[in-house]
Amino acid sequence: MFFKKFFSFLLRSFLSKFINNFFKKRDIVLIFRRGSSIGENVYMTSVIREISKNKKKIFLFTNYGQLFLYNPRISKLYNIRKKNFIWFLLSNLKGESILEFKSKHETKENHDVKKKYFLFFHPNNKIHLAQALSEHFNIGLNYRNLKNEIFFSEKEVAENERDIVLPQKFAVIHSTTKKLFTKNKEWKLEGMQAIVDHFYKINWIQIGLSSEPKLKNCIHKLDLDLRKSAFIISKCDFLVTYEGLFNHLASCFNKKNFLIHTGFLPESAFNYKNNILLEKNSNMTCYPCYDIECEKHNKNCLENLTTEYVLDRIEKNL
Repeated sequence: MFFKKFFSFLLRSFLSKFINNFFKKRDIVLIFRRGSSIGENVYMTSVIREISKNKKKIFLFTNYGQLFLYNPRISKLYNIRKKNFIWFLLSNLKGESILEFKSKHETKENHDVKKKYFLFFHPNNKIHLAQALSEHFNIGLNYRNLKNEIFFSEKEVAENERDIVLPQKFAVIHSTTKKLFTKNKEWKLEGMQAIVDHFYKINWIQIGLSSEPKLKNCIHKLDLDLRKSAFIISKCDFLVTYEGLFNHLASCFNKKNFLIHTGFLPESAFNYKNNILLEKNSNMTCYPCYDIECEKHNKNCLENLTTEYVLDRIEKNL
């Protein structure tokens, strides 16, 4: 432990400024992000898109490198395992040119981040998550037109078209949200099934994991890798999603996305121009909630966001 602290002190005190200046003179921006959230890596592409407009060379370190393959805005891509000494080096070399895609409010010691989502502690919590995680970059980024990106090679497209059998016209849906972090993004399984049953003339493809509840009357394309799931989204007519990974992926292809917004976060945190929000949050007593666990949240959401309202809103915007 002593050696680690001493080495950290040496890196911060003597090497950090030198290396950051070295990169700055060569118009290089090194960005790194590690962790289990895939969605954060997807909307990091919108920030990379804006940085590239400043004619910067971008070096990216991430543990989800597959999302950034063939991205012409990235000069160097390094896919690093979650447990690697490189993360320690980067964390201690942070500066003007070596930037971590992470908000300082995620780890502030005097905040109980285990009970509240970090945006709760942000002085301007009505901003997009991409901005919240990169506002300290100080590169003069434009956040007014955020759009995520994922790129495919011609060979990859040809292989996917051969291997993934898709209807000529179809919509994408998933049955449930990721609940490892919070359950407060969930609506109801029967509501998602009602959408499929009501719009029975549409070919529905369910994506996600085989461990998640399967919706009836759907084509199931489950347990696919990230790029294949993104490919399916790129070919669909529209989506019905929760706030999360598939919402961020829909932005990559500007696909109409009926987004079920349950009020865990303000809509500005994850909204894109391609979204049509399905929400009744103005009637919720805890909106925006921010609580990782909230006893009244799901009950409050179910009482306000009815199946009939969701079906009617989709019907009017198809």
